[in-house]
Amino acid sequence: MYEGLLNTTQDKYSSKELFIRVWRNECLRVFCDRLLSFADQELIGGPSGVISELVREFFKDHEEVVLADPTLYGDFILANPADDEAEDPRLYEDLGDFPAVKEKLAKLLEDYGYDHKPMPLVLFNDALAHVSRIHRIIRFPKGCALLVGFGGSGKQSLTKLATYTACYDLFTINLIRGYKEPDFKEDLRSLYKLVLGKDQTFLFTDSHVAEEGFLELINNILTIGMVPGLFPEEEKDGLVQPLDDEMRKQKMPETKEFRFNYFVTRARERLHIVLSMSPAGGALRVRCRNFPGLISNTIVDWFFPWPEDALTAVANTFMGTVELADDEKQKVTEHLVMVHLSVQRYSEEYKAVYKRSNYSTPKNYLDFINNYAAFMKEKRKMMEAMVRRLDGGLVTLKKAGEDTQTLSEELKVKNEEVSK
Repeated sequence: MYEGLLNTTQDKYSSKELFIRVWRNECLRVFCDRLLSFADQELIGGPSGVISELVREFFKDHEEVVLADPTLYGDFILANPADDEAEDPRLYEDLGDFPAVKEKLAKLLEDYGYDHKPMPLVLFNDALAHVSRIHRIIRFPKGCALLVGFGGSGKQSLTKLATYTACYDLFTINLIRGYKEPDFKEDLRSLYKLVLGKDQTFLFTDSHVAEEGFLELINNILTIGMVPGLFPEEEKDGLVQPLDDEMRKQKMPETKEFRFNYFVTRARERLHIVLSMSPAGGALRVRCRNFPGLISNTIVDWFFPWPEDALTAVANTFMGTVELADDEKQKVTEHLVMVHLSVQRYSEEYKAVYKRSNYSTPKNYLDFINNYAAFMKEKRKMMEAMVRRLDGGLVTLKKAGEDTQTLSEELKVKNEEVSK
């Protein structure tokens, strides 16, 4: 991976600068991905954080190059999702700044809309960083992720885009009435039958937890790679058969147990579980304590509250359909952002004083924008109806005036005749 990185960025950085920059990126990845708050991340990887201070102390001559932000790495720049053989030319490289990454991902998002249901996804800087991180995780063998964020943060949409960018297939379960553990096991059997043909991203959200037993099965997959007793003995030979030629070439034992273990190893490398969970309440804490594989065998990606630039970008996108003048639209957007940020600020004060949590999530913000747009649409319809009614009344009054004028002229003529 790093040989490809050296080849693709040699013209941009020297070997030493590249090594130090990659070291900083790996430190940010290893440490910052596991921190629970934005303040903690800034303490470690921020401009005045621990890692930055180490760079300034030991690599002062390369400080400007090494500390240049953002540090986005991946191998999706040369990816072509329409080509299943697109893995060969991929090289792990520095993706550049946010505009360069946004240009590539915007094209991939457009291509995604042709093959699937289009996603109204706003690619602000935080979203670009999360897509790059999710893509980086699932591109590693056995790479699994735990996405933690409130509803509406974009966890599922960004996972779909990252999966499409990685040229994988997305697998989810479809909850229906009476969906129980046997149905979930049947879906897992279908997943294992697909995974040898192509890498699969299994997106599992907290809304899919119809029974807590589902998480025990997920924990088994994360820790040992297989749910014990998932496949009956008579089905195992059919599962392993596509790998027989490969095992013979490598002169591996052909015992039944070894063959199935080899199948589990290969399936585990190509199966990428992405768990999308909300930190609201204590459910996630209890689940992670009961099923430690959710933490120990995944990389945690925290979705923190959207910053002001992200809120502004989302508001500008969704306000594009509202009929307002540009200057008025800008003022409304600023007001929407101000209201959401103030709710977040007062929610923290509320928790500090009353020891109770009030969650102001991105979904609340999107609902706020949609409600405003719906309110404007409803009021505009009311105004248009009033205008039509007023216009109809004016037409009637005008016609009555014309009729009155005609009658007055006729009456004048009649009066002259009566006088004569």
